[in-house]
Amino acid sequence: MAQLKTDFEKLLEDASDEEKEILSIVLQALERKRAKPSSSYIGGLLGAEAEASEDSSSFSISIPNTPLIQNALNIVHGGITATLLDSTMGSLVHWILPESHAAVTTEMKINYVAPGTGKQLTCKAELIHKGTKIVVTEGKVFRDDGVLLAHSTASFFIIERKQL
Repeated sequence: MAQLKTDFEKLLEDASDEEKEILSIVLQALERKRAKPSSSYIGGLLGAEAEASEDSSSFSISIPNTPLIQNALNIVHGGITATLLDSTMGSLVHWILPESHAAVTTEMKINYVAPGTGKQLTCKAELIHKGTKIVVTEGKVFRDDGVLLAHSTASFFIIERKQL
């Protein structure tokens, strides 16, 4: 623990403004995870804000566009966009399943159609098909100016939750 403190203090001492912003994001993510233990670390790190429609037919997640999620071109990294799509579509599937079941991604196709810029990204997922073993969804990521950033379809395999 003492070494961690020393390493953190040294890093902070020499950090640029951008590095300090990133450190702040990481610390806030840990606090979000602590406050909501059922959430994921990646959701906390991305600053994800989720919302389900009243009729459970759609699910959305919004994340701020920060330097933490940008590539060397200062646009959102494609892997972050893929994570946002998978998380949103997967959350929709989990939202509509009984508590005794869960789902895992079996296939996902993404078309990237615009660069990830702006202050925020919002992904909206909708149900295409719900079978007894497979659920198919569609997801779209939009920039805060309304421009479509990416479109995806994904299949999820339904499994029984293991009793702990």
